[in-house]
Amino acid sequence: MKKKIIYLFIPLLFSCSEAYKVYEVTGVVLDIDENANSILVDHDSISGFMMPMVMPFKIKNNTVLKNITKHDSISFDFIITEKTSYAENFKKLGTSFLKFEKDEFWEEDEYQQKEIGQKLSEVNFIDAKGNFTSLNQLRDNYIFISFIFTRCPVPNMCPAVVIKNGVLARKFKESSKLKFIMVSFDYIYDTPAILDSYYGDILKDYPNWMVWSSVKNISDLYTLTSEVGSSYWGIEENNIGHNLRSVLIGPDRKLLKVWEGDEWLAGEVGEELNNYIKFMK
Repeated sequence: MKKKIIYLFIPLLFSCSEAYKVYEVTGVVLDIDENANSILVDHDSISGFMMPMVMPFKIKNNTVLKNITKHDSISFDFIITEKTSYAENFKKLGTSFLKFEKDEFWEEDEYQQKEIGQKLSEVNFIDAKGNFTSLNQLRDNYIFISFIFTRCPVPNMCPAVVIKNGVLARKFKESSKLKFIMVSFDYIYDTPAILDSYYGDILKDYPNWMVWSSVKNISDLYTLTSEVGSSYWGIEENNIGHNLRSVLIGPDRKLLKVWEGDEWLAGEVGEELNNYIKFMK
């Protein structure tokens, strides 16, 4: 049953006899973050697993970073477990002549990123049933927004964000003050029909949880993501990259809180959300 997706989304990647899977990856290093033990790689297609993407890879042992520099062409093993993923066994293949920086993927924003307390612009999207929707329609609620796309197969990235949203939606199911929205930035593939096939059977049990498509609403997607500091690229080139970010918006569309990355815990965020809504009249 599709209703089991939220609870079985990650385990479905594995058989009962497999503890993990290993994929060989080749690509070019775009950036190195030693503090986060990760590298940003523009990788080729991963056979049997993933299309070309620009994405960060966690490194289990950061000592390997001493032998890797930006623009290096590398190969490595990408380990996928039921709960996480990481890269190891790095080999340097050479140095790429494509001298681009990570920031080149972020074009100059027409809409400047908002500071905490500033009001976001009104934006319009389409829900999984094909209906017009907008932030303004939810103006009487606190709104928790995460950005995802359905083709992301890495368990500790978009699928993990979906699961955490499910945990929060279940926790606040009886509350009329808080809504959870997952916005897909894949404006080519994630049509309302696709989103409904992925999440429709689950969302129908949670009136406080919804998913929005950005198909035909690219400009509004750009507005919203720019204002909250979320970035994506390579949609049309089928070489998708993005950062992970979840945000809380107040009933007046003011930006209240930002959670970067995918390592936030649903329990801790739930307590923070509860502190906001309990003071709401």
